[in-house]
Order: sequence, then structure tokens, then C-alpha cells
Amino acid sequence: MKKLIPVLFALVLFSPAVCRADDGGGDDKKLLTRSEVTVFKKKLVAVLDAMGLPPAGFAQEKDDFNLPTEWYKDGKGKLNGSHASATRRLAIKGIKDAEKGNKQLGVDYQKKMMEAQAKGDYQAIMALSQEMQQKVGKTALSGVQAQEDKKLPIEVQVGLNDSAYQTIDPDMVVFEKPGVIAIKTQVGEEGDPKITISVYFQPVVLKDTKDLSRVEIKSGAVPAKTSVASVVIQLEGPAADVEAWAKRIDTKAVLAQIDATVK
Repeated sequence: MKKLIPVLFALVLFSPAVCRADDGGGDDKKLLTRSEVTVFKKKLVAVLDAMGLPPAGFAQEKDDFNLPTEWYKDGKGKLNGSHASATRRLAIKGIKDAEKGNKQLGVDYQKKMMEAQAKGDYQAIMALSQEMQQKVGKTALSGVQAQEDKKLPIEVQVGLNDSAYQTIDPDMVVFEKPGVIAIKTQVGEEGDPKITISVYFQPVVLKDTKDLSRVEIKSGAVPAKTSVASVVIQLEGPAADVEAWAKRIDTKAVLAQIDATVK
């Protein structure tokens, strides 16, 4: 009987029920509810809306969202801010119009060609073929001209609760106001028409940007699972277009999405 007691004790000590009770890993990460995820989605949409209409000559494509599904606690049991982001791509309008025109032209051409073939009208088939080549060449030329005019498409990225660190080059500041600063960086070689403009939003950290030599926004403990402590917007594309667009952002509407501060 004495040998049986240690065995029973071991079975109880290492049973699955006891192991689960001792395992605290599940407390560090839990799922967000659908309504909590919706809060982040609405804030991202509000930021994108605050950007207003895109520059002339660009056509908006669909937005992509990267939404959080879990919330975390740090080693001290405090909530970490959940990261969420959105990407908006803008194509050159002339090229998009040319692609759309060629697609529709192909549908119309196929229909007319099938009708001519059904009738055995070979003259109509030849005429349609020549007409198709001329129209495709015309729409392609308009697309090439549009690309020469605008050079590059534009991509916009919005991030919530992202940490950020950037030295402030005084010559690269696009604009600044309480809680906001926009800084541009050259992409590629000097003279390349493509630039990136980063617009940082944080009411406390960026309260007086004229005294700052760097942007330093931290991610960390927040008061609630859906808290947003910072917003960063990045625009990349032709210098003149993205710089003018960045200056038109409704910064008050973006700042209104921030309801917490990470110290």
C-alpha cells in the first residue's frame, strides 16, 4: 500500500486538469469580440475619409484592412495596444480608363465577330479586325501618355498603435501643428520623382513639435482593449501630388480617433 500512495500522488499532480489550472499562458492573449474589432475598422475608415479626395489624375482602387483579432497583456498584467492598419492604392486614372476601355472593347468586338462569323461575312470580319487594332492602339496611347504625365501610382498606409522613431530634418518637414507633424523622405536616387511622406499624430507626445529633434512614439500599455494611442499615415508616390495631398488631410478628424496615450 505504501508504494501505491506516491503513484496516486503523481497522477493527481500531473493530471491535465491540474496542469491547465497552473498554466497562466492563456491569460496573456485572448480574442477580441466582433464589436471590438469593429471599433478599429471604423477608426481606420474615419482616417481614410479624413484624407479627402485623391489628387487629380488618380483612380482609387480597393482598400485592404489588417484588423486585430486578439488582445494581449504584458508581464505586469497591463493591456497592450492592438495594432491595426489599412492600405489604399491609387492607380493612374488614364491607365485605368485605358484598361477598362480595352476590356469593354474586347467584349463588344467578340460579340460582333461571332455575329459576322455566323453569317459567313468575311468582309465584316476583316473590317472588325482592323477596327479593333486601331481602337486598341488609341486607348493604349492614352494610357502611355497618362503614365508619362503622372509617372507613378500612389500608395497610402494607415497604422493605429504603431511605434515610430524618426529624426526630424528641419528641411524635410512638410507641415506641423499641435499633435501632428509630417516629414518627407526621398525614395531612391536624388532626382527620383517618388517620395514618402509620414504624418504622425499623437496629441501629447507631439504637443509642441517645434521643440522636438525626433519623433518617438511608443506602443505599450493602454487603458482599454479598443484604445488608440497614435495614428501614422504614410503616402508614397509622385512628390508634388503626395505633398499637396498630405497638406489637405483633415488633421482634426484624425486626432479625434485617438483616445489614449502611451507614456
